[in-house]
Amino acid sequence: MKSGRLAWGWKDALSARGYFGKRIRACRSVWLWSAALALLCTLITYPGIFYSDSYVRVTTGHAVLNNVILTLKGRGAPLDTGNGFTLLPSFLMAFSIWLCGTVALYTFFQAFLFFAAVLLLIREMNPAWRKAQYALYACCPLVYGASVYYEAGVGCAAGIIFLMLLFRRVPEEKSRAERTIEFFLIMLFALLVFGYRTNALTLLPVCLIWLLRLPAPKIRKASAIFALACGIALVPIIPAVFQVHGLSNGMTGFVWEILTTIQRMEETEGKAYQDYLDDVGGEGATRRALATSTEKTSGGFIWGEDLGVAKLSAPGATGKILKKYGRLIREKPGEWLRVKTEFMGKTMGIGVPLDFTEYEYNCWERMKEYGFNDSLQRKAFYDSVVWTCGAFRLFTGRPWVMFLLSLGLALADGRRRKERRKLNAQIFWTALFFYGAFLLVNVSFEVRFFYPALLLMMIADGAILLDLLRDGKAFLQQRLMRTKEASN
Repeated sequence: MKSGRLAWGWKDALSARGYFGKRIRACRSVWLWSAALALLCTLITYPGIFYSDSYVRVTTGHAVLNNVILTLKGRGAPLDTGNGFTLLPSFLMAFSIWLCGTVALYTFFQAFLFFAAVLLLIREMNPAWRKAQYALYACCPLVYGASVYYEAGVGCAAGIIFLMLLFRRVPEEKSRAERTIEFFLIMLFALLVFGYRTNALTLLPVCLIWLLRLPAPKIRKASAIFALACGIALVPIIPAVFQVHGLSNGMTGFVWEILTTIQRMEETEGKAYQDYLDDVGGEGATRRALATSTEKTSGGFIWGEDLGVAKLSAPGATGKILKKYGRLIREKPGEWLRVKTEFMGKTMGIGVPLDFTEYEYNCWERMKEYGFNDSLQRKAFYDSVVWTCGAFRLFTGRPWVMFLLSLGLALADGRRRKERRKLNAQIFWTALFFYGAFLLVNVSFEVRFFYPALLLMMIADGAILLDLLRDGKAFLQQRLMRTKEASN
């Protein structure tokens, strides 16, 4: 090793002429525009767009910060959040609160990462009129409206895109130091994806298949898979280190299906199931939950005391619920299948479009607690997102339409541009497997759960459509030239 060089070539790896230095410089316009757009959206919507769950996450963030500080001082005590939300967003909010006293930094960080992910994926698609497409998506309410939205799917979507881009770089030649940096980046974005949405675990088959099929040495594939596994492992490890314990809502969907199936039974049959889940929630819990449960969302019973998230997270509850779920399938297969089929249909927007009700302006009149400024700009920002989602409800509220459209465009593009076929396939299958988790178990039929898949397909479809438009323009120009030559 030459004199003055750091071990493993770290100096070159981190320099402007290193692999990542060149990548950063090549995309510097993306970073600058992402920062500018993030700052603009943060200032307009300060501190961001909240909905009911967002307040709970921010409150948890304050509690997490206090517990982290006490733990570092050696005086930490177990902290029970009392909710079933993923904990990573609250940890990041805690860091923002510690650094600047508010969640504003978190808003900016999320928006910057989100815009960068969108613009980098467009760059990877390399469509016609790429700069025009940058502007198109930057001005799209479904993009800028999500950037400052306090919803777990936003961070998850950004993490998914960065993971996809990192996976595509695994076969490229790098120094040992650069491969080490790549390892930690994959681990970081895996933590982001699975730390924001636990149901993103359905992406694992796509990730593993994609990595195993890469034209790269086995050691690099194994390293990327190990980095992915480390990122997933950090999801429970980080809260455990700081003694932060949350509840789990993993069984909510199963309980919702059980209750709905019982509600659909004939009166005489249903009487035998009026205490079906009492061994989970206590005496009379099933009857009371049946009275409050609706077929629109699990919110009718999940926030109650009988079969709420606390009872569903109690030791041994998971095994009991799964056993009851399996028993119901065996005893009432017809009734269960009808409910399951209907739930899956609603998840795909068949018959009834997905709801867009959790993008709220000033939920419960509480936003002033966070420095909310009721300005004309903020209201226009909010209204543009709500109007766009309603105007394009055929695509935003009906996933089956979007999946069919994207599949058709991906197949057409793959025949014309073979170099983009793999990326189209990766985007489509990633979107399908991510949303597939909600086909298995769902807790509500809302656009926000579909959004990460929607965003991926929006970007891919936009690139394909612009390329088709450019090809059509070139074709017409050629025809006009031939016509003129023939007439002359």
